[in-house]
Amino acid sequence: MSYYAWNGPAPLYNFNFPTGTAAGQYSLLIGGVVVPLMTTQGVNGKAQFIEKYGSGEPNGTGAYELDLSEINNWSLAWRTMSGLDTDVFCSAGLTLPDKAGRIITVGGWAGQSNFGVRMYTPDGSAGVFGTNEWQEDPGVLSLQVPRWYPSAMVMANGSIMVVGGEIGSNDAEQPTLELLPATGVPVGGATVSGYSNTTVYLDFLDRTAPFNLYPFVCVVPSGIFIAYYNEARILDETTFKTIKTLPNMPAAVNDPTGGRTYQLEGSMVLLPQHAPYTDHMGVLICWFNLGRWIPH
Repeated sequence: MSYYAWNGPAPLYNFNFPTGTAAGQYSLLIGGVVVPLMTTQGVNGKAQFIEKYGSGEPNGTGAYELDLSEINNWSLAWRTMSGLDTDVFCSAGLTLPDKAGRIITVGGWAGQSNFGVRMYTPDGSAGVFGTNEWQEDPGVLSLQVPRWYPSAMVMANGSIMVVGGEIGSNDAEQPTLELLPATGVPVGGATVSGYSNTTVYLDFLDRTAPFNLYPFVCVVPSGIFIAYYNEARILDETTFKTIKTLPNMPAAVNDPTGGRTYQLEGSMVLLPQHAPYTDHMGVLICWFNLGRWIPH
């Protein structure tokens, strides 16, 4: 355990807090139609909300869009959407790096939903309803293997890496990754442990099951960073083999061997970098009641 002391000329506890309107405020903009599972800011300036579909409210369509320019007019602010065929509960989602700013979700609740691939192309503008809907056709496009609580990441070449999860709700681990679009060409070598040769078997996810759902992933200068349970490593972006194994993250100051205690939620951000960009990249991870700083 480290102890830090402030030796500056002025007390550290003297802060200049703004007051009044300068301090900002919380306000209820508009009543919601659903408690969303996933919220996205679209390139059309609107917010997209998706919820459990099929196992949620019986009168819900699963998808809605909020026009903030019409916040004082309920009928113009909310657009009810359609197009979802499977349940997005515990799926992963991304905004694609294309001009259309398409939104994609993968994986989901159970059965066919575990293979789900859903996409929406935002349209419309401030004060004008769009006409595009969510698109999903499980018979045409789906994941190669079922995934519940997976993670997804846009790679440097624009491909989508989908990693981890379980084969169904509260079921066995899915210790693989796959790429979208799938090319049919092996990306991880020969078939391992009976998994498809267009997926990559990750032994470290298999070993740390089940405390690694929603693994934390991001592109870093040396490859792909992935954190799970109390471990982290760098993967080669082409072969997905381990380039470097990083030191374990302690669960507490008195327990260097413990790890993630609740695997069903968490968040990670890359900390800002500044010119001349010679410092190590910082990654901040928070899960359950644990927070970790990982310099890379």
